[in-house]
Amino acid sequence: MKTDFDKSIAELEDLTKKLENPNMSLTESIELFNKGVTLSKKCLEVLEESKGKISLLTDEINNISKPFDIIE
Repeated sequence: MKTDFDKSIAELEDLTKKLENPNMSLTESIELFNKGVTLSKKCLEVLEESKGKISLLTDEINNISKPFDIIE
């Protein structure tokens, strides 16, 4: 099952192909471009959220795997 992110990327690819059509009207091109910008923002938000989650998990792993201090 595709995630919302995967669906948005696929839709962006589809929009890109449509925008390559030289016979498309300016109005339609602007509408598709606007939709692409909205989808791009949505994808960037998901990526930033994922980056934060990965950072938290990495910090957890680093804290678990730190060697014990040897007290002499």
